[in-house]
Amino acid sequence: MEKNELRENLIEVVTKIKEDRKLINKIKSGLKQYKILPGKIQSYFYNTELLLDVDIDLVYILTEQIYSATGSPILNPKKYFTVREIKEIKTNFVGDVENPIRLPYTFKNVLKGTEDDFILYIQASELKQLFENGLLQYNPETQREMRQIRKKGIDEIIQIPKLVEKSIKEMEDLLKKGEMIGTIITFNARLGSTDHETGEELIYDEEEMTLTVTEGTLLDVLDGFHRINAIVRALRKDSSLESMFKLNILHLGKAMAQQYFKQLNTTNSVGKGQLKKVGESRQADFIAKQLQYNSEFRNKVAASDMIAPASNFLVTFNTLTDAIDEVFKIEDKPNAIITANYLSEFFNELFFAFPNEFLSDISIVRKNSLMNANAMFYGYIALAKRMRGEKIELNKLAHIVGDINFLRENTVWEEYDIVNRYKKISARAKKQIYTFFYDLDLTKYRGGGLDGQKTI
Repeated sequence: MEKNELRENLIEVVTKIKEDRKLINKIKSGLKQYKILPGKIQSYFYNTELLLDVDIDLVYILTEQIYSATGSPILNPKKYFTVREIKEIKTNFVGDVENPIRLPYTFKNVLKGTEDDFILYIQASELKQLFENGLLQYNPETQREMRQIRKKGIDEIIQIPKLVEKSIKEMEDLLKKGEMIGTIITFNARLGSTDHETGEELIYDEEEMTLTVTEGTLLDVLDGFHRINAIVRALRKDSSLESMFKLNILHLGKAMAQQYFKQLNTTNSVGKGQLKKVGESRQADFIAKQLQYNSEFRNKVAASDMIAPASNFLVTFNTLTDAIDEVFKIEDKPNAIITANYLSEFFNELFFAFPNEFLSDISIVRKNSLMNANAMFYGYIALAKRMRGEKIELNKLAHIVGDINFLRENTVWEEYDIVNRYKKISARAKKQIYTFFYDLDLTKYRGGGLDGQKTI
């Protein structure tokens, strides 16, 4: 039977017994073993429509205990779940969190685009925490994948999220393999929903780069509901499966949110062959993700297209992936893994050799030097490819980079047309940066001698 039919039947039985305190106490007692708080259980009896949005694992647990207490045949779990599904749910189910969170909630390292548009990177575990604590809403008026059902015994049509179990399972498997692409998940802090005295749903602190969602605010998942479900399920089974996602937080009313969602999902169809080709050729995305999590790049990669001068981000995700794709041209996973490991060693060597420039005083150094400029990472990727190809040991990297005069005042940058007359990196400097690093004479670094060549 369909699991959505189970939700309907669950609501029907809960509605019938919600006044029977003795029976409800029996159900609460049975649910103690799963660490589900009595208050949460009671909320489902007060507002049965909450059962439409709960995770399918919790639906099973509730069904099991209510069936045990009532004997209602329409709630026999074996009609809806296989033996294997029941085993997986019961062995992996995680009840209420020990340290619950609630609004107001503050996101960190947030970049502000406009007054109503913010972006940041967020860990999979944080998404799980937000979801499990009920801070995320599914708003049927601004989202897709809705299914209309009629409540049994009640002349009323209601809408429920149409979850495609196959899609969720596929994404869960990708996350387990470390192959789930960090596409943008979009939240909308619904305009006019706050209980805060200022009337503001979002409060942004420019100096601290924090964004606070105020109490009472309804935080809708405008895009990414399936991905979040996959993330939650995967992490419940293996909490070590950490991953990073780009998160866009909007602040829109109903009409604007609907328009945004319409534009977000208005795309031309793409043939399966082309999708397969694109999926296979972008091993650079996988490599960049590995660098984010397995090297000193952690928390140093920005999701936006630009990096603010005062920011401590080093490089944008787009710059990193484009450079890897253009320079290394990796097309298969085995070579992607090898390249990811090599680049992790390369950048760890670089960052530890110049800790002030890449790990601590990033924004200060950026004022007078190009060493940690976003665009300069095109050059570092090119240098990595050259060093590997020319069999130059990574312990020579500090000497190579140290011999380059990165000061903005260095005339070589203007000669290569990398900076303009204001000593700012040109908008189209990528090609020139590649040329500069390909022009470097690395002859002396292949052997033992490192003296005698002047700084560039």
